[in-house]
Amino acid sequence: MKSRLFWKILIGFVVTFIAITMGVWFVLQFYGGPPEPFNIGYLKNTAPGYLETAAKVAQKDGVAGVQQTIANWPETEKKRLKIELGRDGDSISVVRHPEITSPDWLPSMIEHPVLDRVVNGPSGETIRLTYDVSDIIPDLPSGPRFRVPNPLLVLGAVGAIIFSAGLAWYLTRPILKISAGFEQLSQGNLDYRLGDAIGQRRDEITDLARDFDVMADRLQRLVAARDRLLNDVSHELRSPLARMQLAVGLARQKPDKSEASLDRIEKETVRLDELVGQLLTLSRVESGAAHQQTWIDFDHLLGRVVSDARFEAEATGVVVEAEFGDRSPQYGKVPVLSGSPELLRRAFENILRNALRHSEEGQVVHIRSVDDVEQGRLVVTITDQGPGIDDQKLEDLFEPFVRGAAHAWGGGFGLGLSIAQRAIRAHGGDIKIENRDEGGLRVLIWLPYQLREAEI
Repeated sequence: MKSRLFWKILIGFVVTFIAITMGVWFVLQFYGGPPEPFNIGYLKNTAPGYLETAAKVAQKDGVAGVQQTIANWPETEKKRLKIELGRDGDSISVVRHPEITSPDWLPSMIEHPVLDRVVNGPSGETIRLTYDVSDIIPDLPSGPRFRVPNPLLVLGAVGAIIFSAGLAWYLTRPILKISAGFEQLSQGNLDYRLGDAIGQRRDEITDLARDFDVMADRLQRLVAARDRLLNDVSHELRSPLARMQLAVGLARQKPDKSEASLDRIEKETVRLDELVGQLLTLSRVESGAAHQQTWIDFDHLLGRVVSDARFEAEATGVVVEAEFGDRSPQYGKVPVLSGSPELLRRAFENILRNALRHSEEGQVVHIRSVDDVEQGRLVVTITDQGPGIDDQKLEDLFEPFVRGAAHAWGGGFGLGLSIAQRAIRAHGGDIKIENRDEGGLRVLIWLPYQLREAEI
């Protein structure tokens, strides 16, 4: 049932409103009570007032005066008053009701719904005035003192239904739209967004809808990236597999060249192994492997990466220079990183290898690491003297299987910088690539650090 929350809110508020109405009524009863019902007030004040007025007129002007006076009364009051003229010496009995303050007053009125007055007219005649209020008795409240009047209950219920229905609709309408959005996503409609459906609301539900749109957008981009990655992986695997297949066919057709065919198969196997390894590293980064809490000595890690890069650079005559900033303890503490040493090592290794791949003999690859104390981060700059790249394509270098121009060491797979970016961002940092004015690329890396007690 799509409106379960609507009915819960509606019924809950209706019951609450009725309970509040009854509670207010009971409180009023305890503290003096609410305004007196009209019928009771009529019997206490209005009816005796009419009768007293008629009695005074009768004493002064007799029956004729009373009849003249009541001619201006409302019709209902005229009908209630009866005039009886007694003879001299007659004894006229009257109904004696208890005092109004007596608890027996109302039962007595219900039993004998008549008010009597006997007066002497101006000529000494006896005049009996009877005020019959029997038509009022059926409308008197017959329940106990704490019984809530039905009109009050109806008013509370109607008010509760109107207010609760409006509030329930206001709350559940966007929730149902968000639920519909999740249903659309589950059915594969990743283009569905809630921005227009929610309207101009400004509350937490709007924030939830906005988060839904961000999630849907992120999910759409992830699915698109996955599909693109699968296509790219399929394309990258197809080429070495095709060459291996050709080598096998050549070995069968020309057994005398089977040694060369085996070398080709071995080379392509190594290439496939390298590709799979990089894909596994990319998968580890995206699965959150960087969130493991391992304290990293960054200088030691970067020093190992630089040492390996210098060893590899010897084959092409490229010079690798390193410059580490001052890492002296601050207040007895040293800056350290938290995360995965293996992923960070792979990230910097990929960046340096990319720089070496696009450098020629005699050119310099420079690594500089400094401590930005004010920002609480390490800043690493890696520069090369290679050919650089078109400014419009710089950001694309971080996409999987996007490669720059192949140079001395070949083109690679185009996964290195993608792995580096995701690994660094997974550690709370960021990376940027820009062209140098003097030629080559500059890679800027920021990584947040923490201060820990220096080991003695």
